[in-house]
Amino acid sequence: MKRVLALSLLLATASVHAQGLMKSVGGGGGDTSSSQSSSESFDDDKKYQFYVGADLQNTKLSVSDSNGFGGLNNTSYDSKFWDLRAGYRLFKAIGIEAHYGIPDEDANQAGRYKTRKYYGIFAVPTANVFNLFEIAFPLGYTNSGITVNGTAAGGTTPLTVQKHLNSMAYGANLEIPVRVFWRALPDFRLTGGGMVYYQRSDAREYGFHFGLRYDFGFVTPPPSS
Repeated sequence: MKRVLALSLLLATASVHAQGLMKSVGGGGGDTSSSQSSSESFDDDKKYQFYVGADLQNTKLSVSDSNGFGGLNNTSYDSKFWDLRAGYRLFKAIGIEAHYGIPDEDANQAGRYKTRKYYGIFAVPTANVFNLFEIAFPLGYTNSGITVNGTAAGGTTPLTVQKHLNSMAYGANLEIPVRVFWRALPDFRLTGGGMVYYQRSDAREYGFHFGLRYDFGFVTPPPSS
């Protein structure tokens, strides 16, 4: 736990530093106002920024302690689920997200498992790299219920186990705004990345995802003179 908290603090600090570094590159002389207008960021300060997104999660459950999983064989199991998320940028470099999962498949084959329910809450340190893309490091807590279809440990007897999982979770995302290619486009981002959803002594659940995110917000009033 201490290492996870230390990592979150380090990532948050690194994101803030990277944000300032990216903005300072090439920021020497010239007309400041014209350079700002010509290189306006895709996540500029004009908005209180909210966003929503959906990702297809391709996950793997690696069981290491059969006793903790109802006698299930120590091996790996695969699954998929849709992850819906909603977030808000507390600061330029840090946001918060809530996640909710929707099953994509049933555990109807050996070696598969179903994510019956899933939700999570994350803090998300984020850096804007040269106004081309974002890198983000979600860190938080997940809670899920799964049904695993496998065999009993030490044999071939079919066994279906339901399990409740909760754990600290962490990952890394790459998010590319389509407005980089044409400013008039809606503020969508192509997203992808990896995540560790569950990590304890009995098992580890991890995977990769890809999807789409939409950003929106409210215009801030101009400062009074």
